[in-house]
Amino acid sequence: MVKKWFSRSSVEADPALVSRAASTKSDISTWTTTSTIQEGDTLSEDGVALSIHPLPSKDGLIAKITPPKQPVKPIVHVPCDIVLVIDVSGSMGCNAPVPANPGEETENYGLSVLDLVKHAARTILETMDDGDRLGIVTFASKAKVVQKLTPMNKKNKALAEKNINGMRPIDATNLWHGLVEGIKLFNAGGEVNTGRVPAVMALTDGMPNHMCPVQGYVPKLRGMEQLPASIHTFGFGYSLRSGLLKSIAEIGGGNYSFIPDAGMIGTVFVHAMANLQATYAINATLRLTFGASVDLEETSGDSVVKQEALTLPDEDGEPKQLSICLGNIQYGQSRDIFLQVTTTGPEDLTPQGSSIKAVVEYSRMTSTVHRQTAEQSLLVPTTLPESEIAYHLSRSRICSYLSSIIPTREDGEHEAKSHISLAVREQLDSLIRDLPANKFPSDPQNRSLIEDLAGEQPKGQISLALTNREYYSKWGTHYLPSLLNAHTRQICNTFKDPGPLRYGVDSPLFMACRDRLDAAFDNLPAPTPSNEHMATHRGRVKMSSYNSSSGVCFVSSTPVQLASGLTVPIRALRRGAAVQTPSGRRRVVAVLKTPVRREMMCRVGSLVVTPWHPLSLDGGKTWVFPASVAERPVRYTGCIYSVLLQPDRDPNAHAVNVAGCWGVTLGHGLVAGQDARAHAFFGDYGKVMASLRTLGVGRKGVAVGGGVVRDPRTGLVRGFKSHKQREGVTVRKWKKVGCAV
Repeated sequence: MVKKWFSRSSVEADPALVSRAASTKSDISTWTTTSTIQEGDTLSEDGVALSIHPLPSKDGLIAKITPPKQPVKPIVHVPCDIVLVIDVSGSMGCNAPVPANPGEETENYGLSVLDLVKHAARTILETMDDGDRLGIVTFASKAKVVQKLTPMNKKNKALAEKNINGMRPIDATNLWHGLVEGIKLFNAGGEVNTGRVPAVMALTDGMPNHMCPVQGYVPKLRGMEQLPASIHTFGFGYSLRSGLLKSIAEIGGGNYSFIPDAGMIGTVFVHAMANLQATYAINATLRLTFGASVDLEETSGDSVVKQEALTLPDEDGEPKQLSICLGNIQYGQSRDIFLQVTTTGPEDLTPQGSSIKAVVEYSRMTSTVHRQTAEQSLLVPTTLPESEIAYHLSRSRICSYLSSIIPTREDGEHEAKSHISLAVREQLDSLIRDLPANKFPSDPQNRSLIEDLAGEQPKGQISLALTNREYYSKWGTHYLPSLLNAHTRQICNTFKDPGPLRYGVDSPLFMACRDRLDAAFDNLPAPTPSNEHMATHRGRVKMSSYNSSSGVCFVSSTPVQLASGLTVPIRALRRGAAVQTPSGRRRVVAVLKTPVRREMMCRVGSLVVTPWHPLSLDGGKTWVFPASVAERPVRYTGCIYSVLLQPDRDPNAHAVNVAGCWGVTLGHGLVAGQDARAHAFFGDYGKVMASLRTLGVGRKGVAVGGGVVRDPRTGLVRGFKSHKQREGVTVRKWKKVGCAV
């Protein structure tokens, strides 16, 4: 049996720096001891596991870096040093209306893009504590340091909020000076290796147009040598140089995220910050050393930090070495690098020449560099499940394909192809057809990649972006680099795409940070509208409208899970039927059936539902509106159904499992508050029951409705309309029926 050796060592630096790092409140800067563990032993709880997995076919291998699932000592979040670099050019003052729901006009509350960015900044601020620091830089034609890196105690948080609120849109877009000033904040006073995760978060809504570096951003940043913090870029809207933002993130060891509209601001910032707050290590690099007769190539596409293998002439046999920059590593999320293996000939793959040595180096946000090593022979195939091999191979192929659409210029800037040729579309067809993941359609990880490529809307965004010229030119050129970044770095970047949603699911710390940030974004007081004179809606702003991940009826064929585990179409439910709820078995009291014609509905995976019917896509932890997660409407003619279950004070006892997710039922008891399910009528069991009785509930518990009755003053739903009231209304006069909130 070939042994895999795992050892970790610490390389000391300036004792003063180490002393300062040890004085922070974080428990993550603790020194670790050297350990050597043979295959089959258990690695210490606070270390990284490194392993090499040659494929049975001998034409590839997977290098797996596995951090601890969670910190040894429970913490709320990993301490962070965050510098916000915010575009305050004139265009940031433009309106940011709520994205239109299917068949409806956009709702403009008078909020500008900058108003929402301020709200996102306050969300980040809300989750910070004494162990974190926040700096703020704004840029227009000039950059301005609004706030140096400052500990976020109660007093300083109040000052930071004042500084955030004071940002105003001005003139041009000098991104370069904004980045430089943001980086300088980390260098001021030697503020590095503090035990906190250092990060620059830069957001812009346009193209840099003032004092750009002549030689290009990437060469200029590369000339700075070791950057003191990772750089994360965020592009809002459709007038972007997304290729540049992605290149800046790559050279900065960070992530690029695309924010298409106001509805995605919340989810993008929430995930970005949650990933930082769940960071285990930074500045991680993987180095692989192998024999002269072997070639290794990373196949996940081009990057400005991608390196070629180098020959080591001073060592015996002149072996080769390949270095791969990994950047940050999060608790509970492995990094899995697929590499293609080629040899000069089968006879050259001797036991000695087949050895692959690997070392991963990383920092725990201090001056100490940690190392973990492993060695494996290419002649000894991995024991990883075939489904996992297929997943990583498929992910690598998708990344390689997406990368080919945004090649790199000589100055290091990615630039998307101006159009998608027939050859590129044929390559997409081949990729979809031949993807190894197709062999494991029931495996959640493999299925998520298939859905990213060609799933039914709102999934399948890759195919949608590349097969429609208008979509590609408007949002595809910006969205695809963002999705590529999520898959190469294995990070969950929004609530939206099936593939990235698989990352971080095994990290309790990431999930907790995300939930806390998500709640903060939704529940913080809404910002004061800057463009109130342009508002079309004067009511209270619900920030959940600006925080989307994907109202109250399902189509007749919707599969509902019974308590027995079987599923039946929702149209088959009758009084007394026992269904499964998050709180266990509950019985059906009544079913509301509403005939509709060409009704605007939302498709969420295989589920077709009215836009404002609250759903839970994460097992009942959080609730969202379909209008927020479904990008495009579908029209439906037939009957739509709502369900009333037996009375219960537990809101979770009022939901049914529909097509794999939870859908709220009527009378759940939540009549007010920030929960997406909350509704004065639909949540009131007594009011719902009384209104159903006016329709006439049949012996089997079915009532036939004709829509809803609204309060003439507020426009809010207050009851159900009988089917007879609807008769005689011409189709062109029909408005949305039944289940809009």
